[in-house]
Amino acid sequence: SEKSKKSGKAPSASLLIDFLKTSYQGDLDVLLLEDKMNFNSRAASLLEVRKGGGYLLVATDIAARGFDLPEMSHIYNFDLPRTAIDYLHRAGRTCRKPFSDINCTVTSIIVPDERFVLQRYENELMFDCEELIIS
Repeated sequence: SEKSKKSGKAPSASLLIDFLKTSYQGDLDVLLLEDKMNFNSRAASLLEVRKGGGYLLVATDIAARGFDLPEMSHIYNFDLPRTAIDYLHRAGRTCRKPFSDINCTVTSIIVPDERFVLQRYENELMFDCEELIIS
């Protein structure tokens, strides 16, 4: 959440990358796309994703607008965007080509205190979330 980011309690994207690489033990290539990267590094990450294969792209809000990754089928929100429109733009990265047999999924990882924010986005954008509680 924004509050976690401001207080320094939210893990960084690079910490998440390290965790995922360790968790998947090399079975999945994890790529990063964040605003701190220079243009060439961003372009290299996007090129790898476009080539296909088993990639997990971890991206900050920089990927919410302006990137065209039509085969992207899953989005994981590690934190909630600031607004419903930003949520829509992040979710809009999924399945931009007409796929008949592929489900497009947006997963938002939240803490209980953030549930009301996601409910507000549901109301504003007129969609329903399926809730899975992990304790």
